[in-house]
Amino acid sequence: MYSFSANVIYKRTPKEETGEINNLRSKLYQNNQYITIKDFGEGSAINKNKKRKIKDIAKNSSKNSKYGELLFRLVQFSEPKSMIELGTSFGISTCYLAKGNPKANIKTFEGCPESAKIASDNFKELNISNINIIVGDFKNTLKDNFNLNNKTELIFIDGNHNQNSTIEYFELSLKVSNTKTIIVFDDIHWSSGMEKAWEYIKKSDKITATIDLFFIGIVFLDPKLSKEDFIIRF
Repeated sequence: MYSFSANVIYKRTPKEETGEINNLRSKLYQNNQYITIKDFGEGSAINKNKKRKIKDIAKNSSKNSKYGELLFRLVQFSEPKSMIELGTSFGISTCYLAKGNPKANIKTFEGCPESAKIASDNFKELNISNINIIVGDFKNTLKDNFNLNNKTELIFIDGNHNQNSTIEYFELSLKVSNTKTIIVFDDIHWSSGMEKAWEYIKKSDKITATIDLFFIGIVFLDPKLSKEDFIIRF
């Protein structure tokens, strides 16, 4: 855990390693084009309109560089061969995951077709080829694409921000996990429901250590770690 803290949480990422992702985010922040959003989860707490500007969605849903680079370092540190992401949006977080280990196999799930199209274009722009984007309602796509025989070593859950769905995705994630798996949850304090889901996750007997960085929570299944919950200012 000390090594994880030093190399993932407190370390800084050289600008040249993720600069092109940050440049891509800046372009999205300036894009005034409208797209139609199809929400299956809690949706935006800021803008409930179905027609939204790309720049507004990017500012409200994409992880900022601080947390994106954290994901990048996490992947570099843990070296997962396979990853799953629930909630692609425009693919910014996915790019950090992919750049962290270009040899990894990534499945990312997105409910909104127009967001997924932009994400796919972004992957092409950055010449990222190790991502498979799966579009549709999670209720259907997860059943069809979660292979319980293949274990996944990193799972990033950033979709359908409500208590019941988050617990459901957690339980499903356990079925495709092994002792090396790290599960990352976004927006654990986004609502009272998300906080209840986070408490449920921490109490699971399958979990050893957890780290609360306020905006995200990191979960470990490694039995070599002692059962402990850390809260770290990040």
